[in-house]
Amino acid sequence: MKVGIIGLGNMGEQLARAIARAGFQTNVFDMRPEAIDRLAVEENIVGTSSIKELALESDAIGIVVLNEAQVTSVADEIEAAGLARTLIIHSTVSPAYVQQLAGRLLASGIKVIDATVAGGVARAKKGQLTVMVGGDADTVESVSGVLDAIARDVFVVGPVGAGSAMKLAVNFMTISSMSLLMEATEFVRAHGISEDDLTSVLTTSSADSKAVRTWGFHDRLRREAAPGTTPSQLVMRKDVSSFALAGAQAGVLLPLAAVAAETLLPKVAERDAYLESLGEVAPIPRCGKCTLELIPPFRQAGVHPECAA
Repeated sequence: MKVGIIGLGNMGEQLARAIARAGFQTNVFDMRPEAIDRLAVEENIVGTSSIKELALESDAIGIVVLNEAQVTSVADEIEAAGLARTLIIHSTVSPAYVQQLAGRLLASGIKVIDATVAGGVARAKKGQLTVMVGGDADTVESVSGVLDAIARDVFVVGPVGAGSAMKLAVNFMTISSMSLLMEATEFVRAHGISEDDLTSVLTTSSADSKAVRTWGFHDRLRREAAPGTTPSQLVMRKDVSSFALAGAQAGVLLPLAAVAAETLLPKVAERDAYLESLGEVAPIPRCGKCTLELIPPFRQAGVHPECAA
């Protein structure tokens, strides 16, 4: 099997590397020639000049782009190539969108599964992502080797669209945890308590979470974003809004998601203004295993307890 990856951002690049390491010929395409060139010098990775060329050379094609409009654009070009292929949608999109796309492309002999991912770039670099899959059993089985190449855990959670539903739920929990902690830190600072003291207490309580243990990661992500990339807070707002909308489409009201989507950008702006007011500060120490930020209780060990286990 030859595998194509379209979209070589932070996640797509690492997926391509992991699949190539597993021994698959991996064809790549991105709108940025420099992203293709960076990978095309590596063994098993072949740069292509267009989506059509990639489709001609690939049996299964992973799509790792930003939103539904971009997925549609890519899928339309693959369909125009007139070849029976398997599309693996890694992008975070709505369940209804994936179902509609799969139904439309079936007449062209193109099979679609959604294989959304969680775990971040650090785990993607090691091919140890959590992969949430929706699709019919035969199609999923046909690309199981590709999924195993990028995953530590693969969960087949239902028919096409189910992987996207699971991803939206995971992202809502992740983003909401960050938002809650952002407000909690704002609250304690107003009472003369430091963020370090708050996070240290939280790790000993029922409010402990990965967001707590890696506090500072999202601040760094925003500050170190490469020029021209979509700001992470805009991606988060898109995902939470999609979660609320997908709930409404399924007849489920999600008022907390609606509030989170409405207030996320102003809260992040307030957070960034506070960070800017601090001036130059030393970088937060990072875990020697997962490379994410370490809050004070774990800095002496240099590693999160769960990473050391």
